[in-house]
Amino acid sequence: MNDPADSSVEAFVEHAYLRMQAGDVLMRCIEEDSPLPMQQIVQELVLAGPQSLGVLREILAETGERKAQVADDIQQVFSEFQKGLKSYGVRLTGLRTPLSITRLTPARFLTLIDSQALADEEAREVCLKMLQESRSLIKNLAHHQRLLKDIEIYLQDWMWGVAYQMARSEDEKKH
Repeated sequence: MNDPADSSVEAFVEHAYLRMQAGDVLMRCIEEDSPLPMQQIVQELVLAGPQSLGVLREILAETGERKAQVADDIQQVFSEFQKGLKSYGVRLTGLRTPLSITRLTPARFLTLIDSQALADEEAREVCLKMLQESRSLIKNLAHHQRLLKDIEIYLQDWMWGVAYQMARSEDEKKH
């Protein structure tokens, strides 16, 4: 007889393995700056038929977790930037979201610094360098976030297709 504890452990291990594999493919997508590696896997899963729906769900869940992690990373970069500026007595005003930093030009930033009476040239240069580094990181992370969102939409579309295929197949069995 099968022990329920054994099947539970087996399911957990399979779940963890699928997530790890999905994570590896997502990293390849990010490294290659392309959804193609994921699209190839999804195409194989779709060809395998309705039994692949669970695997697609796992991949979708891992994609969502990665996307959330990137959003957290963006927020962390923005928070560190704000803290760094605060140490020089500069407060960011008018920037409501971390992505708004990507639209902050060096000229506008220097005007902001000037309005807060930061006269020390060395401190101004450090703050400007922090802006450039933070902008670059946030732009890069935002690009990764968009790629993951595109992959997420792609997965959702195919999951609906597989679910429809499964429902239709069940309906045909009944008739």
